[in-house]
Amino acid sequence: MQELLRVEEVSKSFPGVRALDQVSLTVNGGEVRGLVGENGAGKSTLIKIITGAYEKDSGKIYFMGKEIKKNDPITSIQLGIFAVYQDVMIAPDVSIAENFFLGSHPGRFGVVNWKKMRNDAKKFLDEIGLNVDVRLDIKNLSLAQKEMVTIAKVLLRNPKLIIFDEPTAVLTDNEKKLLFTLIRKLKDNGAGVIYISHNLEEVFEICDTVTILKDGKLVGTYKVQEIEKVENLIPLMVGRKIEDMYFKQVVEKGPELLKVEELNGSRFKDVSFVLHSGEILGFYGLAGAGRTEIARAIFGADKILSGSIFVNGHRVTIRNPKDAINLGIGYLPEDRRLQGIFPPQNVEFNIDIVNYRDLLRRFMFFVDHRKARHLSSDLVEKLSIKTPGIGYPIYQLSGGNQQKVVLARWLSRFAKILILDEPTNGIDVGAKAEIYRFISEVVKQSKSVIFISSYLPELIGICDRILVISNGKIAGELSRGEFSEERLLALAMKYAMKKEDVA
Repeated sequence: MQELLRVEEVSKSFPGVRALDQVSLTVNGGEVRGLVGENGAGKSTLIKIITGAYEKDSGKIYFMGKEIKKNDPITSIQLGIFAVYQDVMIAPDVSIAENFFLGSHPGRFGVVNWKKMRNDAKKFLDEIGLNVDVRLDIKNLSLAQKEMVTIAKVLLRNPKLIIFDEPTAVLTDNEKKLLFTLIRKLKDNGAGVIYISHNLEEVFEICDTVTILKDGKLVGTYKVQEIEKVENLIPLMVGRKIEDMYFKQVVEKGPELLKVEELNGSRFKDVSFVLHSGEILGFYGLAGAGRTEIARAIFGADKILSGSIFVNGHRVTIRNPKDAINLGIGYLPEDRRLQGIFPPQNVEFNIDIVNYRDLLRRFMFFVDHRKARHLSSDLVEKLSIKTPGIGYPIYQLSGGNQQKVVLARWLSRFAKILILDEPTNGIDVGAKAEIYRFISEVVKQSKSVIFISSYLPELIGICDRILVISNGKIAGELSRGEFSEERLLALAMKYAMKKEDVA
């Protein structure tokens, strides 16, 4: 394989932070290079230097044998270096076809050949296996479809080096398979790929080599076969063993906090279970099994068609999230960016938003901001949320710290029942360990947690019981002594194979 990219002893500092410290790596054509490390390790800074978004302080970068002395995003694209970021950046108010050809519409004399543009876009999407109407506006697509269109747009430009930053965070299993097929085609065509993901299993599935960064420094570069498995990679990244990740304490099970009887919704049927204080109850199932829909119905975000919900032994009616919140139920949604946080607002607002009615000054109609700041500051300290201050915009925090802000929100409401939907998705292993520890501390306080996840090792690591959802039905329940990935997967397929209608 021919050398494509060479980074030599590159350093970059920001005020008070040494983001990169003499980092070197080489990527060859036809190679898929994993780039891993905790948040703050320097991954984002490195790729922004490679793509010209940041200017390095020192060091050298070579591409196809020539030094890039002055880099910027336009120069980077002209060289054939492209990046697909986790936060999708495409024009929302124009069609897929127009996004493909922005700035280079086919036509003559200033007249756009709309038919050719749509036909060319459709032909390319068909070739890569993406079935979507090219006339649709981007804003009408799902987040996963937007991600795939962004990737397709980059592929259309025949990249020599393409950087993927958490590309599967919003993709379904089928879309992930399609992406991996495309990456393998790029590799076969001689392109180089840098693949960044917190999902370390993906690194072992798609990458040839892996470079590890820690605290802005290079730990090393290894062949994936050398490391063999995730359990051997984590200590290199975080300095601790995988057994230390899943912090599990024995907590005595208390009284019943939540009971669901024969609950029916648009995507689930006859769901019944009991949740006790001091308990972590896992929900597992394949994509689309109905786990999220059950959680949203209990929280009042989706309509319940029939069935009963009991909180603290009393039958309750939950018509909307406000009813659920007043009953002591908190919910961390699967899509943190769209449903969990208020991106333009600061940390204080995102924590206190569910408490502003209680924070009003007596006999007045404005918020006691001193009390609000005290409440949010205490929780930031308690959960070790890394932020320059509670007035800092939440969208500028790492994914793990954003999750901890949402968790702080429900702690501020003294929620007794926490429903956490994929709480560790898209965050680094260090932040995951902190969230597991937080959950264990929560249930020690006579509270309970419903933990929804697609990642079996974490369910097995922290749950007391696991309910398996298959095609909208409960396919089985396993207690801690019965856990195994094989049994859980078999139950997840139980009704999926029959494809029964749950509506």
